[in-house]
Formats: sequence, C-alpha cells, structure tokens
Amino acid sequence: MSSKFYYDDITLDRAHQLRTDDEWLTANLTGESAGSNSHIIPVWRDKSLVFTDEQNAAAPQAAILRGEAAELIRQNAATLVFLGLEGDAIYYAADLSHLEDPHSLPLPDGAIFEDLRRLATALDPIDAGYLAYARALVHWHRGHQFCGVCGSETQAGRGGHDRACLNSDCGKVHFPRTDPAVIMLVTHPNEDSCLLGHNKKFQGLRYSTIAGFVEPGEMLEQAVAREVYEETNIQVVDVEYKASQPWPFPASIMLGFRARAISTEIICHDQELVEAKWFSREEVLEMADGHETLPPTNLSISRWLIDGWLYEK
Repeated sequence: MSSKFYYDDITLDRAHQLRTDDEWLTANLTGESAGSNSHIIPVWRDKSLVFTDEQNAAAPQAAILRGEAAELIRQNAATLVFLGLEGDAIYYAADLSHLEDPHSLPLPDGAIFEDLRRLATALDPIDAGYLAYARALVHWHRGHQFCGVCGSETQAGRGGHDRACLNSDCGKVHFPRTDPAVIMLVTHPNEDSCLLGHNKKFQGLRYSTIAGFVEPGEMLEQAVAREVYEETNIQVVDVEYKASQPWPFPASIMLGFRARAISTEIICHDQELVEAKWFSREEVLEMADGHETLPPTNLSISRWLIDGWLYEK
C-alpha cells in the first residue's frame, strides 16, 4: 500500500516472530552480537534526536545512530525496544528519559533533541515514520512503569512490546495502546462550503477540521456524529470513511471521514473550539495562500480531507 501521509511510510519488517525469540533478542539486544548491525533511534522525554546545521540553514536530518555512537546509547538506555528489520539492519528505540541532561553523553556533533511535531515536514518522510514509531513506544513504556491493576513494578518483555507485572499474585501483562480518534470534513447541506473550527490550542488564526476521540462502546460513525454535534451543534449524515494516519502525539491513529450536514446553525457547546465557521472554497483557498490558517500540507490528514473536497469535480 502506498504512503498517503506523514509518519506512515515505514518500510521495515516489524518481525513479530522475533519478539518472542528470547535467544535472538538477548544476543542482539544486550549480548555479544549487539551493535554490529544495530541502528539506534534515541528518544528523550518525547523528543527525538536530529542533526541540525543552522549555520548553513540546512534541513534537519533524523539521527539514526550506528557504530560507536549507537553502542554508547545502547549502554545508557533505560529501555531498548526492538522495532524491526531493514535487510540486515536491526532497528531499536532507546529511552534516555532517565537522564536529566542527555547531552551529558558524548552525542554526535550537531545532534540535538527536538519535538518531532515542531519539525513539521522538514524531515525525510520515511525517517519521520521511524522516529514517530520509536517515540510512541518509548512514551508508552514511560507511562507504564507500574501495573495499572495492583501498582507493582513492571518489566519490559517481547523485545519491548509488552510490560509484565512483577507481582506474582497479579502477573498482568500490559500491551502498547493506540487511541483511535476521528477527524472529519463536514460539508454544508448544499455542498458549497465546509465546516472548520479554531481550537483554543491553535496558534494564530488557524482553522482545521473537527476531531475527537472515540468513546467506549461507540461505532466510528457514531463518534463522528457525536463529536461534530458536541463541538458545533451541527447534525450530520452520510458518514463515509476515507483514510487513516498514525499520529504519535502521544499515541493515536487519526481515522479520517467525510460527512454531510443536515443543519447549519453553529453553537460551540463544549468550549473546546473558540469558533467554528462555514467556509466557501474561495475562502479556503485564500486561507491556504496565507500559509498560517490551515494545517501544513502533508503533515496532517486534516489538510488532505480539506483538499479532497476543495478540488473535487
């Protein structure tokens, strides 16, 4: 399947079968074989390591480390997570969040920890997918050091793809979770305008599609209708799934939909949105020209949904 969005272009084999091969994991994660083919992706408190060249204004590059630099990170990581294989290369995520200052380690020249989301589309799309995958798993490990059932300490297993409670009376095994969120482009009953909202978290005058998390016991289509009504008072029908995008902030998947409104009066019920409006195609194009009022192209499925309506024939 071809890539559509940022963060979804990972090409490695996740090699699920090796997660339960304790002998292989021991040899390649911590044993004598570790390091020769290792590619380490360091993460520090939800930030990813990148190479920058500010003097020459060059675009940042993902710091996926090999050789001595990788071995140094491996030895100092609180948790190592096996991500998968790319030919002979073995990819790991390394959590350095226990360090007060990760630069106390002799990191490669020009390498700094940056917020992956702040980098927008500056990184190579494939590399961005690797960093997003590593970031999401390390974030999960940091939040599950203790069992949610009994409160005892947990220990990473299956190459970092689960955490088991160390209390023998409990023994609960916890797995990484991905939170499903719906994001939808709502069109006016006459199809000549679309509904966009300005979230209180947005900077500047940015408007975007409506979005929200799926609740327990709810179909995705029901979540679309509920979220649109809760945030804008608009009722919708003809809910249609379009595409999905991994969104590691911190660990979501965005499920993109299109829906048609059957009401038009906007009331921002839950105060999550500062404002919501109907925008014509001409108004959306004017916003896009301003570069600060719509999500950046290729970063979010939101822009893809908007463009799908904007340029449809």
